[in-house]
Amino acid sequence: MLALRPLTKPSWLCGDRWFLFSALKSLKVNNNLVNIIEKWGILEEYAGEKLGFYRLLDRGDKAEIRVQTGRIGYVEQFDSLEDENLKKILDFCRKRGFIELSEHIRDEDFFK
Repeated sequence: MLALRPLTKPSWLCGDRWFLFSALKSLKVNNNLVNIIEKWGILEEYAGEKLGFYRLLDRGDKAEIRVQTGRIGYVEQFDSLEDENLKKILDFCRKRGFIELSEHIRDEDFFK
């Protein structure tokens, strides 16, 4: 548990260093982060037997897929729903029993 201290700057922290220090401190406390990766193959290997989620978004002239398992996430846009790589990703998600999400909403607003 972190102890709360008064917000004072040590003399060696000034300008950009203070901002960076503050940002790093907040990252340690925030457990709600998803680490985005750029290569699909890494997520395939990492997934193992983990529960996963995916969402297919229509971006007008493009399609976007978002996949998350554990704290790892993958995002990619495709020119068409018929793209072979998109089909491969969707097939992986469905075979692994990943849950398809239709939207998201804050907990406190769910039953309003």
